[in-house]
Amino acid sequence: MQAIPATKTLLQQQSFGVLSTHSVDVAGFPFGSVTPYSLTLDYHPLIYISNIAQHTQNIIADSRVALTILADTPPETPKTDPQTRPRITILGHAIPVLPDDPASDALHQIYFNQFPDAQAILSQLGFHLYHIQPVRLRYIGGFGKICWVEPEQLKLG
Repeated sequence: MQAIPATKTLLQQQSFGVLSTHSVDVAGFPFGSVTPYSLTLDYHPLIYISNIAQHTQNIIADSRVALTILADTPPETPKTDPQTRPRITILGHAIPVLPDDPASDALHQIYFNQFPDAQAILSQLGFHLYHIQPVRLRYIGGFGKICWVEPEQLKLG
């Protein structure tokens, strides 16, 4: 399926997306915020978020999230309709990476390799690494190029 390589490429090319969580302050409404991410070898996003952030409070109450990633606008066409650009929405659960997790050091290193400045705030403002475990991904590559992608498909090839 052509969407699998395109999904992997888009996830690798970008470094942030819009994280949507379930609001605890305005019940029943989604809450969106921009957040950087890095990827595990299985293309699972890692996010580094503070306990004082609204989205973190929302995740603590309900781990279900969506991370939407949109391809950059080519510099030569800055007013391009954003709906023509490839995008992915990852539906999943944001799970904290606990210090006693055997993969904790490796996952932190993945994130800090991409965002070295983040390591300086490790002990400030209660920042913690979260692993988004995908349930399903929605790939849109343009008009008529739309499909669901299962997380297991990203591991293959």
